[in-house]
Amino acid sequence: MEIRFSEYSESLFDDVESRDLDRKTILEYGISGSHLMGFAALSVYQQYRKKIIKYDSVYILCGNGNNGGDGLALAFFLLQEGKESDVFLKKGKLSEESEYYKNLFLRAGGKILDLESELLSFGGENVCIIDSLLGTGFQPPIGEPYSSVFEKVRRQKKENPKRTFVLSLDVVSGFSEDSIPPFEVDALAEIGMKKWRNRFLSNQVKKTFHRIGFPISESKVSGPDSKPKKTLWKRIPDSLLKKYLKREEDSHKYKNGSLLLIGGSQGMTGAALSSLLAFHELGGGISLLLSPSEKTVRGVLKKDPSLMVDGIGDSSEILSRPFVKKASVFLLGPGLKPEECPVLDLPEDKYCVLDAGAIPAYKEKKLHEKTLLTPHTGELETLLNSKIRNTKQGISLATEYTKAHNLHILWKRHSSFLICPNGDLFFWEKTEPKLAVMGTGDLLAGILAFFLSRNLRIPDATQLSFSLLTNAAKRSKGFPTASGIRKLLQKGGN
Repeated sequence: MEIRFSEYSESLFDDVESRDLDRKTILEYGISGSHLMGFAALSVYQQYRKKIIKYDSVYILCGNGNNGGDGLALAFFLLQEGKESDVFLKKGKLSEESEYYKNLFLRAGGKILDLESELLSFGGENVCIIDSLLGTGFQPPIGEPYSSVFEKVRRQKKENPKRTFVLSLDVVSGFSEDSIPPFEVDALAEIGMKKWRNRFLSNQVKKTFHRIGFPISESKVSGPDSKPKKTLWKRIPDSLLKKYLKREEDSHKYKNGSLLLIGGSQGMTGAALSSLLAFHELGGGISLLLSPSEKTVRGVLKKDPSLMVDGIGDSSEILSRPFVKKASVFLLGPGLKPEECPVLDLPEDKYCVLDAGAIPAYKEKKLHEKTLLTPHTGELETLLNSKIRNTKQGISLATEYTKAHNLHILWKRHSSFLICPNGDLFFWEKTEPKLAVMGTGDLLAGILAFFLSRNLRIPDATQLSFSLLTNAAKRSKGFPTASGIRKLLQKGGN
């Protein structure tokens, strides 16, 4: 069964795109803004009802934008069940939808206090604070009365961390991808569409997603005038991955994938060998390892005499080797010193993965669209000639680089980004602590080479690689070495 990659990914929306989709839904589909606001509040109410009603005191903090309207609607639904809340609303003109739920709440017997008043203080043995202050329209800096309110929430959470539950609606007020949250949040109820900025929150924040009828599938259709897409990858289960880990009955070694690997400087044989074994143990058919170190050549042959291993020799003759001409994918860099990396005219018809020592070696070389660079943050800074101050800046610089050089960059972090030359960006959010061990980058390089040797697109091969590696780590006991994780790669697939 073919994997439908669209079922294991979701579109991400920046603030402007979020507001555009909101307007499109209202104008083109005839769904009123008050209905959408009600859908949002009702969905959050159903998800968090049992938790909220356990608290002695509930405070709903509302701005005068539509995010505040979500809070007013939620206050109404709670009151209908008999759960009173202290609602604080910022002064100012409200939208028609927010005004509607404000009046509903008041007619049901609710009371609203001014957010700017001195009456805002959090009392009670157990306190629930619902943040619906600032939405996708917020632009820094944070002004009054919000900065004072944020300080009160921050102080309450610090002084009573176990007795205070903070829930933000849609976004955390005042937070953006290049800042830290102005107060500690326990949970986020993301509404309608998944927001780009929310991906940068700590994994300690529990996220729930509430679909309310936005036409997400139609909102990012590719076309000549379409904006670059941002996509959140989901982990693909082993039951589907196994399709790519099988060999056809009539297959032969080249059909199963052929790899040229250049790596393994002296003292770093293990890195090249780890990539090579990952490629073969997943089902890769044939490979050639070229190393600058005779010791590496001898060591690999001692480990497995069936492998093809040789010295690099004259780099000008590498591309003329018969096997190299037939290889379906090149992997350069695992365990390789930059000064020992041969700089080749990489064939445009082959996928080429540049890892570790190959990345700086090819910095000034003209590359092509089937090239994938796999730097960690330090290597990316060297490539870009710039210190990366925050994630937003790093993505911006890397995007400019991929467009200028017509290649792909996989920025390896605790949560990673694949940046494509057309500006599309893919995000792997699923962090796995067991992968925080030396050698997993070499495993990833070998896994990428395997999937690319099966002629998968770079985005698809990358998602499959992360899924396979993460699944193997999750199956392991304790905190294994990279070698221990490698031995589990096939376990779930078969």
